[in-house]
Amino acid sequence: MQNNYANRGRQELEYAGFWVRLSAYLIDLAIIFIGLLFVRLVMGLMSITVGPVFQTRLLFQYTLKDIILYVLQVLYFILLTCYTGTTPGKRLLNLRVVNADGSQRLGLVNVIYRETVGRFLCGLSVGIGYIMAGVDREKRGLHDMICDTRVVYGKKIKVIPKYQAPVMYPPVPPMPPVPPPSYGRPPVGNQPESVYHPEPTTQTLREAGQSKPDDTEETSK
Repeated sequence: MQNNYANRGRQELEYAGFWVRLSAYLIDLAIIFIGLLFVRLVMGLMSITVGPVFQTRLLFQYTLKDIILYVLQVLYFILLTCYTGTTPGKRLLNLRVVNADGSQRLGLVNVIYRETVGRFLCGLSVGIGYIMAGVDREKRGLHDMICDTRVVYGKKIKVIPKYQAPVMYPPVPPMPPVPPPSYGRPPVGNQPESVYHPEPTTQTLREAGQSKPDDTEETSK
């Protein structure tokens, strides 16, 4: 039963492709670059007063300045992805990072591994790890395959139909009154034939047991 629900939720996911993910990543890099300008300025001022401490090599050819900038960049992706499921760049393009089963609760260790080791391996392979998102059926990059995550579209946008003004029909004119039946004259113009009633004859009145007023007067005389 649980597998059926999991498969049903998984089919409803709409995976994000390579180009939209690249656009979101470039937006995040632009935000990071602007933010790190302030950090570089602070370290530059400190180097004037303290000395070239940030230029000391600590790990291979990487200096203390390089390590601090890298850690801040990685923390940007780790903290935002872990606690919000997205980043400002992904949020602008309506993207989220979820688990393979569609759940949005990401583990901190899994996110750290994805944003450090996973991205390192993607860059180590001359970007092929990222390009894999363009050919994979579920749009997974190498770091998504390693950490079993997916990048999907977030909230579905509801399209509101365009308002159309109601059609105003002209008022229906009232029906003309039907004239009362008239005796002794034929219908005139378009007057319906049912309105015309011929004047009753003597034979008709006799059959009905009545007589015309003229006949009664002649008899009395």
